[in-house]
Amino acid sequence: MPVIIVESNKLALDKKRKYVKELTKITAEAYDLPETAVTIILKENKSENIGVGGDLLSERG
Repeated sequence: MPVIIVESNKLALDKKRKYVKELTKITAEAYDLPETAVTIILKENKSENIGVGGDLLSERG
């Protein structure tokens, strides 16, 4: 059973639903498993705790 852990900035609930649905479908197809065998864990981080290119995400325009 594949378990996928995704860490990112916060997402709106409707975007999370869509993302989990699509990632589950792609993973199930790649592993030739039923979608019920795929687990997705979303770990949301505040933008002030994410650095990209040397800058905090919260400070990017």
